[in-house]
Amino acid sequence: MKVVIVGIGEIGEELATRLIKENHDVTVVDEDFATVEDLVNRSDAKGVVGTCLDRSVLEDAEVGKADCFFACTLRDELNVLSAVLAKKMGAKHVIARARDPEYFHSLVSLTEELGVDMIFNPEYRTAMEIAQILKFPSAISTDSFAQGKVSLTEFRLAENSPLAGLSAMEGAKKSGGKLLFAVVSRDNKVVIPHGDFVLQAGDLVHVAADQKQLLEFSKKVKIFKQRAKSVMIVGGGKIAYYLAKELLANGVSVKIIEVNEDRCRFLDEELTKATVICADGTDTAVLDEEGIRDADAVVTLTGVDEENAVVSLYASSLGNAKVVTNISSEPLAKMVNKLGLDTVLSPRNVVADQLVRFVRAHQAEDGAGLSALYRIHDKAEAIEFTVSEDFPKLGVPLREMKLKQNVLLCGVVRNGEFILPSGETALYAGDKVLVVTIVKQVTELKQILH
Repeated sequence: MKVVIVGIGEIGEELATRLIKENHDVTVVDEDFATVEDLVNRSDAKGVVGTCLDRSVLEDAEVGKADCFFACTLRDELNVLSAVLAKKMGAKHVIARARDPEYFHSLVSLTEELGVDMIFNPEYRTAMEIAQILKFPSAISTDSFAQGKVSLTEFRLAENSPLAGLSAMEGAKKSGGKLLFAVVSRDNKVVIPHGDFVLQAGDLVHVAADQKQLLEFSKKVKIFKQRAKSVMIVGGGKIAYYLAKELLANGVSVKIIEVNEDRCRFLDEELTKATVICADGTDTAVLDEEGIRDADAVVTLTGVDEENAVVSLYASSLGNAKVVTNISSEPLAKMVNKLGLDTVLSPRNVVADQLVRFVRAHQAEDGAGLSALYRIHDKAEAIEFTVSEDFPKLGVPLREMKLKQNVLLCGVVRNGEFILPSGETALYAGDKVLVVTIVKQVTELKQILH
């Protein structure tokens, strides 16, 4: 597919890099010559220098031939206007970034009138992912599929885990039997385990199951934590705003510590049920005084990765609070993972997943089969498909299907009910299926077949 990306910041660069790896024809546009030159020299991207509201610049980027146009500059108005212009010039699908809380939701409701296919907000999307994690703090991460009927949830097996030394099949039986170990990450290697794969302490495991079974699993392997009822947020930026708003709506007690006085006033006025403290959240004396030891969860959202890492490590050292850390730097994120901070999120990765999913869905022949996509440790993917009427193996039991290597069908949702696949399970039109695979660039369900 031909893709044009305007605005080469963190989001634009990450998106361009991922799509180039998937062999898409990518052209980047930015006003800064050095930024464009650097990315072009490091990749197979084409580059155009200029403003995204200049029709001649967009013509040079061949926007009229684009299958997807992404507006990723730091200015919301510029993104929306350039997306509208790109649509008028012939781009098939146009997507714009909008970050301002004051009119983000208004823009989303106006997408049809504007001719924009999607408005995305990195901070809002990241906040919703954090909120989901805080609903199930036993997990490192959790992704929902088929409208929440099935989840793929990541846990770390502790040194004393009752699953250590058991095969994946034995571990599933010990945990209740209605789940699958879909992915195991060990020593920087990611595998899709067979039933005889032996689990070890320290493994990062992704478990596919419904919510009820996940709850039972966390209790049986002795890692259960109650849903967070009190959350301390360090840093009061856009992610903090969206997160606090979501948590408060769900009855969670929220305390925000922010150093900027003007920002504190805004948060205090907009989030009347939250407690807003104007202080330096990197000061341990402030954290102690404001009750960090009593919080069910601590989320670090300052604008500085290193500050987030240090505060999270401090919070983690105090006890059993769930700690979530916002870090944009990939090298730093890997470093803090080794230091014991498991739940580390980056807005650019969260949103790049969302946008790559959009491209994949429209890359498929009908554009409708793929509805969700998540990366797992950069080496595997979890993909939700809707089974179409022309799927070549309708009604055929799984034991008779020949799936490609490193592909696992780990969940089926039919008529709102979760089905844990077995050899006798067959697929029918309209089923929602969750596929985990190391095979790259899967855009249609039939591609998992030999």
